[in-house]
Amino acid sequence: MKRHSLFAFLFLLSANLFFAQKPIYTKAKVTAVKVYRNSAELQNTVSFSVPSGISEIVIGNISEEINEKTIQIGVNSKNISILSSQFTNDYSTDFKMDTTNPQIKKVNDSIKIVENLISKNRIELDANKKAVELLDKNQTVLVGSNSSNVAQLTQLTEFYTNKRIELENKLVSLRTKGDDLSKKLSRLKSSLKTKEQKEAEEFADGVIVLKLMSPAAGNIKLNINYLTDNVSWKPYYEIKAEKISAPLDVTFKAIVKQNTGLDWKGVKLTLINGNSSRNNYAPTVSPWFIYARSPKEREIQREEASLIKTRAVASKAVKDIALEEGEEVVRYTTAAAFTISANELNTSYDIDIPYDILSNNEDHLISLYQQKIPADYQYFTAPNYNREAYLLAKIKDFSKYNLVSAPASIIFENMYIGETRISPDQTNNEMNITLGNDPKISIRREEVQDKSGEKFLSSYREKVITYDLVIKNNKKEQISIEVKDRFPLSNNEAVKIEVLDKSGAAK
Repeated sequence: MKRHSLFAFLFLLSANLFFAQKPIYTKAKVTAVKVYRNSAELQNTVSFSVPSGISEIVIGNISEEINEKTIQIGVNSKNISILSSQFTNDYSTDFKMDTTNPQIKKVNDSIKIVENLISKNRIELDANKKAVELLDKNQTVLVGSNSSNVAQLTQLTEFYTNKRIELENKLVSLRTKGDDLSKKLSRLKSSLKTKEQKEAEEFADGVIVLKLMSPAAGNIKLNINYLTDNVSWKPYYEIKAEKISAPLDVTFKAIVKQNTGLDWKGVKLTLINGNSSRNNYAPTVSPWFIYARSPKEREIQREEASLIKTRAVASKAVKDIALEEGEEVVRYTTAAAFTISANELNTSYDIDIPYDILSNNEDHLISLYQQKIPADYQYFTAPNYNREAYLLAKIKDFSKYNLVSAPASIIFENMYIGETRISPDQTNNEMNITLGNDPKISIRREEVQDKSGEKFLSSYREKVITYDLVIKNNKKEQISIEVKDRFPLSNNEAVKIEVLDKSGAAK
């Protein structure tokens, strides 16, 4: 009976120490991350045990850059109900200590006694410090400047020395006693803190707090997903070409960086070529009107448009088509600009190897996949712009290679050439990748003087300009080169331009 009574007393004592339901503290583990171009979705798991009834779950290890509106929680049991959830940076609990408990009261009384002893110790310590300062400042008064009596001088010196030693020893003793009292106070206060209170201090900020209803006690596993900012990735290509008869060796890479406040350790990464936030509303098509404007109205409209542009508040796309003087000017006015995002599908890249990415906002280079892409090689030049010959790799049916718009480093014949850009977002059936300029191909654009000249007739002036394009191949092998040149066009009917000889070039 005594044993049972003692057990019942201890049980009641422990049960009455606190008034409120104990919160359950646990930490989430990041298992997978879907990285968008401007953010990331963190997929977490968390496991814990709950009693029957309503429990408060405090989940730590949450990113400080969380988007609270995107929190999604999945439960492994249909009988579990999530009553509420919130993210907070200032968590506090209603879990209060029962200060009327005799054991708790005894500790609190001891704390008050020790705090009182610490206060007295500080007062005594300060008084002895002042005594030492006073003794040091009055050395000349004690010894005396006119003391000729040797016995008196000896007596005063001995007094000063003994008193100085006595005060210093007292200070050492008081400091030691103060340290001991402080340690004792810390132990007493710590003894009052239960495991739950210590956890509450640890989980004070950056936590998800759940109110959860369970019909029975048991183990629960939650899946917690949310979006977080301060994460990004960008694509990057490395293109190698051994020779102009070999296919391109294209390696697709990703540069990932994050500063979410959490280190990702051994997570499964998925890179998504798109943004997490999109406008999912189809555009509303408004009427498109055509209005006629006179030349004077057109000039007023131009001044107004210029003022709007200066103030950076232009909201309409305006296109003016100028006709002959005296004729009407047609002005096209469209509705305000809109973005079409009809729930477009994004390309995603799953990475099978678990990755560690620290929260340090530094670039982490990840190789995604490598592929051989057949290409036709051809040189290209536009002498009217510059006198360089560029080697192009022409890729047919490029859409089947899942390329994305991104910068690329070029390595040709085991030598780094420079950087170019992959641009698959085009409507052509063939995509050109510039591999660099070749200094072994010389190009000149020379005017032929004896075939050029100028004539003045009665009603008009005629001018003939003739030039040759000279291309010299200084390479050992034969090359194929495409040359594009241009001639001016006239926007005035009084000026006519005619190509007399294009030497078989396509127009």
